[in-house]
Amino acid sequence: MISASREGILQPSFEQWGCEMHARLSRWAGLPPERLTQTVTEFEQQSLPVLEQQSGFDGVIVMVDENAGKAAAMTFWETRDDMRATDRLAEEMRARAETTAQAQRDPVVDHYEILFRR
Repeated sequence: MISASREGILQPSFEQWGCEMHARLSRWAGLPPERLTQTVTEFEQQSLPVLEQQSGFDGVIVMVDENAGKAAAMTFWETRDDMRATDRLAEEMRARAETTAQAQRDPVVDHYEILFRR
């Protein structure tokens, strides 16, 4: 299904996918590779149990590229409100991870609406 926006540009109608889910993607670069294992372990042991208790939490994916010193975490939320309600908590968790990892750059954080997942 295609719908017209106010600007007259044709856009797909996102309702066609019928997926009400949201995601927060946090990405880091400039990480010392030797600190990644400890950082991920601390996240798994300390931050993840807190996330799992939050309303609307629906999972997490943690990714690393050790050779490039990069990492990313994507959390999934049932609604936009659930995701936004944890913005401050996520900020605190990122700060803790940055300290452990001794990050040389600030993370990039993006928020998404998930259209579909299989």
